[in-house]
Amino acid sequence: CKCGSQHHSLGVVCVHMECVEDITLDICKCQPALVQLVPCGFFPCSLVRPTLAVSLDMLEFVAELFLHIAPNERGWAAMLVKYLKTRGYLFVTADSFRHHFANALAHYQQLVRLVDAEVEKLVDRSR
Repeated sequence: CKCGSQHHSLGVVCVHMECVEDITLDICKCQPALVQLVPCGFFPCSLVRPTLAVSLDMLEFVAELFLHIAPNERGWAAMLVKYLKTRGYLFVTADSFRHHFANALAHYQQLVRLVDAEVEKLVDRSR
């Protein structure tokens, strides 16, 4: 980029529906992690310097699942950590994954609500 700001490498664990991938982003003021992750189909656990990003497909699946069962982020995270462990990916602590996953889900659901509200406003104006 040509923003002139300092660039930093940032390691991010990307959780797909079927696997986990470690990626390295080159971030700066004009290309923060969020701007690079969302077009690739991931939502970060933090809007500033995320260490984990979850696929939008998984977040949508979990959001829909939690509409039909009692939400249990701790149980979901424990199950996912165990599932990924059998496939060779280990997290430093399961609780850290649960916390980061819960952050990503909360930010994602907030974004979905904001988008829905804006679409509703546009529909109301067109009537």
